Amino acid sequence: MRAHDRHPAGAPGGFTLLELLVALGVLALIAGSVAAGIRLAAASIERGEAVTREAARLRAAVGIMERAIRSMDPLPIPVEDNTTFYFAGGGKKVRFLTAQPPAAFRWGGPRLVSFHEIPGPDGGLAMSTAPPFRLEGAGGWEGTDGPRILVPGAAEVSFTYSEGPSKEGAWEWLPSWDPKETGRLPAAVRVEFTSGGDHGRGKTAFVVPVPAGGGLGE
Repeated sequence: MRAHDRHPAGAPGGFTLLELLVALGVLALIAGSVAAGIRLAAASIERGEAVTREAARLRAAVGIMERAIRSMDPLPIPVEDNTTFYFAGGGKKVRFLTAQPPAAFRWGGPRLVSFHEIPGPDGGLAMSTAPPFRLEGAGGWEGTDGPRILVPGAAEVSFTYSEGPSKEGAWEWLPSWDPKETGRLPAAVRVEFTSGGDHGRGKTAFVVPVPAGGGLGE
């Protein structure tokens, strides 16, 4: 008996070439869908990590600014031809004396601190610091030397100042603060700026009370 006669008539045979091609096509579609899903998931994870890093950097920068402004010190130091407390509040830059400089600078004792905007793609919201006792006096310090970028890419930086709430409880915010006119430190400083990366920009705004302000010299 020949070998092919051992199989009864009607017994199932192997896959045809067309069936194999169809099966391979289906498998290719499934593999492509799975790969696309993995790529999308990886991109989503990367975006989430980038947003988390940006948020953490922003929180750290805000914390540095809050601690420095809260510790604003009315200690009299040489300013121009006088010995008085040091403060210079502008719309794009604020300079003052702090009793507790940020730990990031690793300096102890009072320091002159400046927060300001550096324009351009490599700029952002920056911080500069200097010793308070200077040959030319603190009044000659521009507050822009040796800057450290706290929020890269920050723009539209704005500082406004308030002497405190009115009798009606309203807060008036001024675009500048001159201690020669007010005779005291501001009661609070409001900071505003925009920042963000490839995932969109957002606005940050916060108010920092000044414990030593709002009544100094009255």
